Amino acid sequence: MVRQRIRLTLHILGSLLKYLALVYIFPLLVAVYYGEDWRIFLYSLLLTLALGLFLEFGFKTDKEIERADGFTIVSFAWLLVPLLGAVPYVFFGWSFLNAFFEAMSGFTTTGATILVRVEELPRSALLWRSLTQWLGGMGVIALFIAILPRLEVGGSQLFEQEFPGPMPERLRPRIKTTARLLWGIYVAFTAVEIALLYFLARLHLFDSICVSFCTLPTGGFTPTTESIGAYANPLAEYIIMVFMFLAGANFLVHYHVLRGNFKIFKDEEFRLYLIFLASGALLLILSQGLGSHRYSLFQAISIMTTTGFVTCDFGSWHFGARMVLLTLMFIGGCGGSTGGAIKVVRILTLLKHSRVMMRKTISPKAVIPLKYNQKPLSEGIIRDIISFFFLYLLVAVVASITLGFLGLDLETSLSAVAATLGNVGPGLGGVGPALNYAWLPGAGKVVLIICMWLGRLELFTVLMIFLPRFWKS
Repeated sequence: MVRQRIRLTLHILGSLLKYLALVYIFPLLVAVYYGEDWRIFLYSLLLTLALGLFLEFGFKTDKEIERADGFTIVSFAWLLVPLLGAVPYVFFGWSFLNAFFEAMSGFTTTGATILVRVEELPRSALLWRSLTQWLGGMGVIALFIAILPRLEVGGSQLFEQEFPGPMPERLRPRIKTTARLLWGIYVAFTAVEIALLYFLARLHLFDSICVSFCTLPTGGFTPTTESIGAYANPLAEYIIMVFMFLAGANFLVHYHVLRGNFKIFKDEEFRLYLIFLASGALLLILSQGLGSHRYSLFQAISIMTTTGFVTCDFGSWHFGARMVLLTLMFIGGCGGSTGGAIKVVRILTLLKHSRVMMRKTISPKAVIPLKYNQKPLSEGIIRDIISFFFLYLLVAVVASITLGFLGLDLETSLSAVAATLGNVGPGLGGVGPALNYAWLPGAGKVVLIICMWLGRLELFTVLMIFLPRFWKS
């Protein structure tokens, strides 16, 4: 049974790598256009393609994908894809650890970087960084479910592990159709943002593409060291704010709005999402002064949606303002969005559960169902959310303590973990917006790579494969 599962996993991973190799064509063409060393991406393409074909045809199997297989395929896919995505960086002369850190940060849409001067990278490499985030945002697995016939059967097992957590409903009964609809909305929003940044905000076309590729996935990479602040373009900032906000909302909401259903303010999660954003922005404005309203609003949206774009050095802000940002890092975007962290829907459920428990304390015999959007939630979902919340905080504490033993101060340790586990990017202290992750010790980078991996797959998918019973099932 275990041998069959491993064989199926390697076979599916081979198919993913085979198609991932084709993505290298885009930075390769950019390298040719700008007169850069195009061989780096050609070699990366050939290496990824060769490994993909070897795994796909060397481990052929007719076994159908079952629920347990979904955990192994998705968990290892999100290790192997960044591993191959790091190959161009290695060819550029980076150390393997730094290359893997940058690639994992890209595909998991974290946006934490080890680069000191981003502009020193060739344009082909800058495009590759942005592409890793764009592919990772809606999910590498979801993309291949949408296009690969092999994943017609069993695709739901993979989709559920790549998009874990509470999802109210599917867009369509067939998971392939759902994946295509999600990717369709994602591509459309990206195209609209590129057009607005280029034609209205007058950003360079290359910058418009790179920034848009990192906005919708709530990624945070940019072609500049100073992030969005380098452009000093208020109109561009407002456009980016709109699309960060959209990316942090549930894509199910976008689907219904595009179909003419505008009852989004009846969605409890969306309303709480607005409340958190408005409250965070207001607290930042009060802390920094009315003159900082644009920066405060931008950073509130950027951090809560876990995008991680920066327009100013918020690491130098008042301590209270920094704590507001740290809180937003832990909250994150909505369920069904490209945002990371705990997610608004889980916070909402925990608040409702606490209210129910307090009411039951007053009236022990009362039967009080916990409802979400007027529909009762099962005990199983509530238990899953409580377990996730506990595990999330436990992982954050353990990782922060580990970084503390490696010599990092409290603010840097806690915010670095919050920023990577929540797939945010910039943290506070030594990993603030004006700094980077390059100076961290090797062991610290490994800890944060694990945090990014766990955070992107929301803990359970990865942790499940470390249970001995999982391999005996």
